Formats: sequence, structure tokens, C-alpha cells
Amino acid sequence: MDDELFLRLVGNATTLNLGGCRDLKRLPMALGKLTTLTTLDLNCCNALTGLPESLGQLAALTFLDLDCCDALTGLPESLGKLAALTTLDLRGCVALTCLPKSLGKLASLTTLNLGGCHALTRLPESLGQLAALTTLDLRGCHALTGLPESLGQLAALTKLNLSECDALTGLPESLGKLASLTTLNLGWCRAVTGLPESLGKLASLTYLNLSWCRALAGLPESLGQLAALTLLDLSKCHALRWLPESLGRLAALSVLDLSFCYALTKLPESLGQLTALEMLESFVCDTLTGLPESLGQLLALTSLDLSYCCTLTSVPESLGQLAALTYLYLSDCVALTWLPESLGQLAALTTLDLSHCVALTWLPESLGQLAALRDLRLDKCPLQFPPASIIQQGVPAIKAFLLAHYHAIKILMMIAAARRRRMRRPPAELWVLIRDEFFSGLAISRTGGI
Repeated sequence: MDDELFLRLVGNATTLNLGGCRDLKRLPMALGKLTTLTTLDLNCCNALTGLPESLGQLAALTFLDLDCCDALTGLPESLGKLAALTTLDLRGCVALTCLPKSLGKLASLTTLNLGGCHALTRLPESLGQLAALTTLDLRGCHALTGLPESLGQLAALTKLNLSECDALTGLPESLGKLASLTTLNLGWCRAVTGLPESLGKLASLTYLNLSWCRALAGLPESLGQLAALTLLDLSKCHALRWLPESLGRLAALSVLDLSFCYALTKLPESLGQLTALEMLESFVCDTLTGLPESLGQLLALTSLDLSYCCTLTSVPESLGQLAALTYLYLSDCVALTWLPESLGQLAALTTLDLSHCVALTWLPESLGQLAALRDLRLDKCPLQFPPASIIQQGVPAIKAFLLAHYHAIKILMMIAAARRRRMRRPPAELWVLIRDEFFSGLAISRTGGI
């Protein structure tokens, strides 16, 4: 198509959509004369290898979509003249190896999406000049080995996605200057071995995803300074051996995911200081042998998953203090031999999964007090108490059986205590228990029972 015909057809257009024109190899130089154009959509133009230098003349352009332009190897230097551009989408431009230095002149740019640019090895230092940038998406940039130090100049940046950047080994110290950053995604960055100490300066950060960072061995002590952090995902960090004591200072943290942290042997005592924590995921932590006594201080905790913690032998007595706990998963904890009597204090507990706890032979009598418990999973547990005949009857029968034994034991203990103190009258609590047992037995005899 010649320039004259092109201008006659689209000369006054505000939107030009050529998306899906798979055989389109080039655009006419007259493109730059479309002075009213605000949106240029070229997604999936698979044969397009480049853009004309006249692109920079599109003074009104705000949206440029080059998503999945497989053959695009570069962008013209004139790109930096697009003063009104707010969104630049380069997702899936798998042949793109570099970006022009003029990129930093895009003063209005708020969103830069480079996800899936597999051949991109570096970003220009001018990146830091993008004063309006709020979202930078680099997920799946497999060849990207590092980020420019100028990254810290992006004062407006709120979201940084670096997930699946396989070759990325670390982040610049300037990261801590991103005062507006709320979301940092480093999931599947399998070569990252550590994080800069400046991480703790990210005062606005609410979401930190480090899942599948297999080489990450530890976290900086400054982690505890992230006062706004609500979610910390450390799942599948196979080399992570410890957590900093400063973890307990994360006052806003509501979700902590430690699942599949195979090398993690213990949790810090400061864990109990996480007063806002609602969900703790620690399943398949193979070498975790115990939990800190401070666990009981997590008064907001509603879900605790310790499934497949193969070396866990017990849970602390303080477990009973978790007043809000509704879900407790201990399935396949093959070394777990007993549960604390305080379990019966979990008034809000609705689900308790003990399936495949092959070393567990006894349930605490206090479990019978769990009025809210509806889902009790005991598959493959070689329990002797309660007996199999009771277990087969389901949750109500199990709770009734345990409650009966719990009251009987409690009565005996209180009688013994009363005798030791040489009391003439039994304590009021003991009288209530005896009265209940006596009248329930009397009611049975009157109706022809035993």
C-alpha cells in the first residue's frame, strides 16, 4: 500500500487496529502523519520485523500494542519522542534483544510490559528516567541477567514483576529507593541467591512473592522493617535453611507460605509476634522437627497447615491458645506421636485432618469438647483410643466418647486434689460435674436403661 492511499484510508483515525495481520512485514513511512492517532494495535503481526522511524511523530499516541510480534528484533530510536504514550505492550516479542536508549524519554509512560521477551538480555540505564512508570512487567525474560542501578529512580513504580527471570541472580541495592512499590514478584527466579539489605526500606510493600527461588538460602535481617507487608510467599524455596528473627516485626503480615521449604529445620521464636497472621502454610517442610512455643500467641490465626512434615514429632501445648483457629491440617505427619491436651480449647476449630499420621495411637480426651468440629479425618491412623468401633460411627460418636472419658478423668483429678487439701465440701466445679453424671444416670434408669 502506497503512502497516499494509506493516508486517504486512515488519515484522520484515532485508532488503528492491525492486530492479527500475520503477513504484515512493514508499515508505511506515512504512519507518522497520523497526527490524531491515540491507539496503535499491532498485536500478533508475526511477520513484522521493525517499525518506521516516523513512529516518533505520533504526538497524540497513548497506547502502543506490539504483543506477540514474534519477528520484531528492535524499536526505532524515535520511540522516545512519543511524549503522550502511557502504555507500551511488548509481551511475547521473543526476538527482541534490546530497547533503545531513548526509552527513558517517555515522560508519560505508566505501564511497560516486556513479559515473555525471551531474548532480552538487559535494560537501558535510561529506564530510571521513566518518572511516571507505575507498572513494570518482566516476567519470563529468561535471558535477563540483571537490572540497571537506575531502577531505584522509578519513584512512582508500584508493581514490579520479575517472575520466571531464570538468569537473574540478584537485585540492585537501589531497589530500596522504590518508595511507592507495593508488589514485588520474584517467583521462579531460580538463580537468585540473596536479596539486598535495602529491601527493608520498601515502606509501601504489601506483597512479596519469592516462591520457587530454589537457590535462595536466606533473607536479610532488614525484612522485619517491611511494616506494610501482608503476604510473604516463600514456598518451594528449597535451599532456605532459616528465617531471620526480625520476621516477628512484620506487624501487618496476614499470610505466610513456607510450604515445600525442604531445608527449613525450625521457625524463629519471634513467630508469635505476628499478631495479624491469619494463614500459616508449612506443609511438606521435611526437616521441620518442631514449632516454637510462641505459636500460641497467633490469636488471629485461622488456618494452620503442617501436612507432610515428616520429622515433626509434636506440636506445642500453646496450640490451645489459638482462639480463632478453624482449620488444622496435620495429615501425613508420620513421626507425630501425640497431640496436646490443650487441643480441646480450640473452640472455633471446624476441620482437623490427622489422616496418615501412622505413629498416632491416641487422641486427647479434650477433643470431645470441640463443639464446632465437623470434619475429622483419621484415615490410616492406627488409633487405639478411641477404639475402631467408635471411629466407624463418625465425628459425633468420637466426640461423645472422648467427652465422657474427659469428664471422668477430670472428676478423679479434682477429687484427688480435694482430698489432698482436706476439703469438707467438694469444689463447685466438681459438684456440677458430679451432678451432671448423677442425673444423666438417673434419667437412664428411670427410662429402663442400665
